[in-house]
Amino acid sequence: MPRPARHQAPTHADGRPLKITFGEMREMGLRGVLVYCHCGHHVALDADRWPDNVRLSDIEPRFICQGCGSRGADVRPAFERGNQRLAIIGMKEAAN
Repeated sequence: MPRPARHQAPTHADGRPLKITFGEMREMGLRGVLVYCHCGHHVALDADRWPDNVRLSDIEPRFICQGCGSRGADVRPAFERGNQRLAIIGMKEAAN
C-alpha cells in the first residue's frame, strides 16, 4: 500500500522552518514571545518592538545567549501573555 505524500513545510534557505509573522501572532491576541536558547536559558519579551511583516523565525539567528554565549534561539509565541481564547479558537470564531 503506498504511503500518503508528506506535506513539506516552507523553510528558510538554511533549512529552518518558516514561522508565523508577528502580525499573524497579534491577530490571535498574543502580545509577547518566549526566546529559548539551546542551553536551556530563556526569556520572555514584549513583541511590540517588531513590525507585523517580520516572522518569528526571521529573528531567531540574531539572539546571543547571555548564559552560554551561543548564537541562535527558538522564538515562540507567549500564549499565557495574550488572549488565550483567541489563540485557541481563532479570530473568525471569536467574532461570532
